[in-house]
Amino acid sequence: MMAPVMLTLTNDAQSNLERYLRRVKAALRGYPSVDADEVERDIRGHIEAELADSPAPITAPRLGNVLERLGSPNQWVPFDELPAWRKVLVRLSAGPEDWRLAYATFALLVTGLLLGPLGPVLILASVPVARATLALLDERDEPVGARRWLVYPSLVAAYFVIALVLFFLPVAPVAAAADPSVRAGLLAWLPAPFWLSYSSLVALVAGIWWTTLGLLLTRFRHAVIYVFWPFADRFDRRHGMRVAYAGLTVATIAGIVLAAVARG
Repeated sequence: MMAPVMLTLTNDAQSNLERYLRRVKAALRGYPSVDADEVERDIRGHIEAELADSPAPITAPRLGNVLERLGSPNQWVPFDELPAWRKVLVRLSAGPEDWRLAYATFALLVTGLLLGPLGPVLILASVPVARATLALLDERDEPVGARRWLVYPSLVAAYFVIALVLFFLPVAPVAAAADPSVRAGLLAWLPAPFWLSYSSLVALVAGIWWTTLGLLLTRFRHAVIYVFWPFADRFDRRHGMRVAYAGLTVATIAGIVLAAVARG
């Protein structure tokens, strides 16, 4: 555990300082040209100098003001050694209240919606920019605030499409049987009335898939949290089981109806 600075800090302030220093060390990992221990000593020395005349114990808000002036933990990485994509993000995010990346996200989304056939490319591009915006804010312990109205629409649209694919793509081949060109083959083996037996078949396939999907979600919970970040942070096993139970219920009812129709 890191030794506390000479100043007396409250528990919350000490936790905030240690979290900031951990992030600094994490940011400097992989950059051997920078001595992380020396940077830590500089940070602690700066904090001591800033708060030397403040009454003890130092509270989290007072320490937070100093850490805010020190800047993001990533600023201690030499700019020339950053990867190219990171340099672009840093330049974009530099500005009043760090709104530039949020505006860039929203601009990509709106432009994509207006461009017709070429639009999906820009809409897709807005998603990693939105996630990068949230990642930078998270690194700096900054709330999203009103920026959510610029960043979240891209993520909501993308995650909605992903959810639709997850829940309904396996059902699509069966649902496609409603097409008249395909229906003729089904009429030969689906009992009458066709609309009821066909609907039950679609529901049966959907229920089996949702049961399987729910069980998979319980197994790969961390993947769900990562894919749908930051909206799925509270996702846990019980949510996957609810999907599985719902699917099992739908499949059971559909199977009963299909069997009843088959018996005439």
